[in-house]
Amino acid sequence: MLLQRDVFLHITRGMLGFKGAEEWPEFFEEGQVIETRLRFFNVIPAWEHTLRLVRVDHESMEIASREEGGFVRRWNHRKWVEEESERSCLYTDEIDLDAGLLTWLIWAYAHIFYRYRQKRMRQMAVRLC
Repeated sequence: MLLQRDVFLHITRGMLGFKGAEEWPEFFEEGQVIETRLRFFNVIPAWEHTLRLVRVDHESMEIASREEGGFVRRWNHRKWVEEESERSCLYTDEIDLDAGLLTWLIWAYAHIFYRYRQKRMRQMAVRLC
């Protein structure tokens, strides 16, 4: 589910948009490089952003990316899912972030953004069950 473009766009919609996202591959795969312009709240143009998928492991349910752009020198993102029971799982995001003097501001936005994204993922999971 996390590797589908449309799911990714759904769970980020409202907080973050991506110029040219309709041209992205339908499914994300290891080795892909996606270049886009970010749009905060889907309307405020931000910087050019590069996302490199460096690990996609279906067995361990883990995805890792190396990202950069604008003020962000480094945005290494690892996410994984751990099964807790037949009807429950634990989703984790881990971010290694460097945006120089603006790291605190980018961190604050990311903190809000990932809470929002996880809320939308939970809502989506409830509808699918």
